[in-house]
Amino acid sequence: MNKYSTLILLTLATLVVHSFLFCSDLGQRAPSGDRQTHSGRSLPSPSSLSARRHTSENTKLLLLIIDFDDFMCMNCLESFLAFCQSMPGSILEDIAWGILIIDSTTSQTGVIHSVKIARKKLKGFVEANGIPFPILVDQHQIFEQFKKKGTAVLTFDKTNGSILEYRFPLNEEQISEIHSFVSEY
Repeated sequence: MNKYSTLILLTLATLVVHSFLFCSDLGQRAPSGDRQTHSGRSLPSPSSLSARRHTSENTKLLLLIIDFDDFMCMNCLESFLAFCQSMPGSILEDIAWGILIIDSTTSQTGVIHSVKIARKKLKGFVEANGIPFPILVDQHQIFEQFKKKGTAVLTFDKTNGSILEYRFPLNEEQISEIHSFVSEY
């Protein structure tokens, strides 16, 4: 994949995340006006965005592209959990999103079955590890090209016009760079 294809894919990822933030109806309304995710956690409704710092003026975004198969790799899993635990929960709640990439199959039945399994395992994983940001299952294989490289953190900085990519397992220098990125939020 050349650099232009990667840039187009990353731009698409940004648009997808922002469309979920501002336009999507992800389920039934919660009593607070928030929308429920598949894991039962709330996402802000457009009317409550300013109260939770989810505004169109946000200039930073963390997008975690998570390869489902990487959860079988202990180094990748430990690095992912250490990264999540090292970040302030309020920052992750405000500017982080996750996309879970599952194996693609040729039959529609196989995809439906894989999505159900992934959602059930994801719900338990999120609850057991206190993951504070929403993670969506890529049931239409939109982010499948990332599967070849594995789990990653993408940082989007609107102010500087930059997009950076960090592959798991992360080293200390990468974690430090991401911490610097979010500390300016």
